[in-house]
Amino acid sequence: MSASHWVKVPVGPQSRRWNTAPVERTILVVVHTVTALNRLQDLLTVFDSDRRVQLVYTIPGASAIESGVERELARLGAALLSWQQALATEFDLAISVHNSGNLHDIAAPLAVLSHGIGYTKYSSRKPEAGSRKPEAGSRKPEAGNRKPETGNRDVYGLSAQWLLHGGSVVPSAIILSHEAELERLAATVPAATAAAVIAGDPCFDRLAASYRSRDTYRKTLGADANTRIVFVSSTWGRNSLFGRFPELIARVLAELDLDNHVVCTALHPNIWYAHGPAQIELWLGDCLRAGLRLVPPARGWQQALLAADVVLGDHGAVTGYAAALGKPTLLATFPQDDVVARSAIGALGRTTPHLDQHRPLAVQLDEIIAAPHGDGEVRRLATSVPDESAALLRSTFYGLMNLPEPSTAALLPSYRAVDLAPLRDEVRAWWAVTEVLDENSVRLRRWPADVTSPRGGPPEPLDGHLVVADDHPRRDLYGLAAVVLAAPTGPPPAEVFAAHPVCRLVVQRVDLVHCRVVTRAGGTALLRSSRPDVAEAAAAALVSWVDAGKSLDSLPKILVGPHTVELTAGRQ
Repeated sequence: MSASHWVKVPVGPQSRRWNTAPVERTILVVVHTVTALNRLQDLLTVFDSDRRVQLVYTIPGASAIESGVERELARLGAALLSWQQALATEFDLAISVHNSGNLHDIAAPLAVLSHGIGYTKYSSRKPEAGSRKPEAGSRKPEAGNRKPETGNRDVYGLSAQWLLHGGSVVPSAIILSHEAELERLAATVPAATAAAVIAGDPCFDRLAASYRSRDTYRKTLGADANTRIVFVSSTWGRNSLFGRFPELIARVLAELDLDNHVVCTALHPNIWYAHGPAQIELWLGDCLRAGLRLVPPARGWQQALLAADVVLGDHGAVTGYAAALGKPTLLATFPQDDVVARSAIGALGRTTPHLDQHRPLAVQLDEIIAAPHGDGEVRRLATSVPDESAALLRSTFYGLMNLPEPSTAALLPSYRAVDLAPLRDEVRAWWAVTEVLDENSVRLRRWPADVTSPRGGPPEPLDGHLVVADDHPRRDLYGLAAVVLAAPTGPPPAEVFAAHPVCRLVVQRVDLVHCRVVTRAGGTALLRSSRPDVAEAAAAALVSWVDAGKSLDSLPKILVGPHTVELTAGRQ
C-alpha cells in the first residue's frame, strides 16, 4: 500500500462490499515523521482489542523530514491512505502529534498532542515547510499576556499560529500533559482553553511501568549487574549534542574501558532521516567497531534508556525523560534560549550538571552517579497525572467519537525487549593493559583501538599493547600489534609472525570456548576458557605472562573487568 494512491479498503464508498469486520468508528492517524509515529504508538494502545474501531494512517507531507515514515508504517502493517484521500474522507476521529499542515481540512474531530515531553520548545523564526501561516494579528500578544520569560515568542503547538484557522480553534481536543501548559495556553490563546484536556504523558507512564523489565533490557545490550551502561542521547539540530559535538560519542568510547562499560546511543530520527541511515552508519563506523550499541531510529530508545546507569544528553525529550525517571544525567549542551522555562525541559536545564569537556569523562560519570539526583522538578513538570494517561486519553478519544469505552481498563504495556535491537559490531582491535598480580593472576583492562580521545589515552601507547584481528579493516594497526587474533583457516602462525615484526603472540579461536595460543618462541597451548564471551581477550592477555618468562604449562586466572576467567591448557 502506497501513500500516493487511493485505496478501496478499509475506507471508501465501496469499502462495505470488501470489508469483513463490522466496524462502527474509523480513526485517522496523522503521521508527520518517524518521531511522530514513535509517539503515536505510545497512545494508540488505548484502542487495544476494540473490534468496533478501525485505524487508518496518512502522511500529510507537511514536514521537511518525512523520509522513513512510509517504510515504518509498512513494517507495522498499517492501513495507509494518501493525504488527498484522507482529506476527501469523513472520519469519526483524527489524532496528530504535530500541528503542521492543513489539519483544519480534515473532516473529523481532531485531537492534537505534543510529540515530546510536553510543549517545551519555542517555534522557529521561520515556520517549517508546509506549516500554516501565522494568523493575522497573532504576533500581537493577547491582552494581559506578559510572558517575561519568552520575549513574546510562540511556543510550538500552544500559540495562535498552530491552533487557529480563520479565527476559529481547529482541534476539538488539545491534550496537555501538565497544568502549567494550560496556564500558558490561557495566556496565549484563551479561546482554545475550552478544548484543553490534561491527560498526562503516555510515554512517561509506559517508561515507569516498564522499569520492572530493566534487567532484561540490560542483558539485551550485553550488560550484567556489574556493567555500567552509558547512554548518549542527542536531539536534532545544530544546537544538539550531535550537532555541536559530533566526536563526543567516539570520545566516550575511547575513554571508558570495554569490560566495565557498555556505551549505547540514540540519535533523534530527524538526524537519521535528514542525512540518511546509510550516512549515519558511515559516520559512526569507527564507533560501531569500538563496541557502540546504536539504537535504530524507529524503536528501542525507551528500553535502552531504562537499562542505562547514566545518561549524557542535551535539551531533547529523551534526556528529559532520563531526568524525570531519576537517572544520573549530564548535559553536553543546552541552548537555554530555545526552551520554555516553565516546562520539564526548562527544569532539566536548571537542575542538571553540565559536562566539562576538559576533564576525564570517567571521573565525571563517577561523580554524577554518586551525587544526589536533583529535587524531582523535571518529573513534577513532566505530568500532572502520573499513571493516568492511558485512561484519560481513552476517555477523551471515545468521547469525541461518541462511543462507549470498553468495559476493561485501558492498557499500559511495557516496552518489549525484542524491540531493542541496536546495531553493533564485535570489537576486533583494542589497547590492552595487563598486569601480573602474582603467581596466579593477571589483570586485563581494554580500550577500543578504533577511536581516540582528544585528551589522549587511556591507555597511553607505552603503557599497553595492541591486540588486532587479522581481518580488521584498519590495516595501519597491524604494524603495532603485539597480539594478532588469527582465523583458524588463515595463514599459519609462522607467517603471521613474519608479517608482523612486533607480534609476540598469536591467538586462534577454535570454537566457542577454545583458543590456540602460539608464542614467537614456538610455545603453544590449547586453552579452554570459563567465559566464552571473553575467551580471545583472556587468551591475548597471556602476552604479559609470557613476557614475564612464565610458562604456558601453568596458567593464571585472568581478571577481565569485573569477571574472573579460568584458563586450562594442554600442550600441543
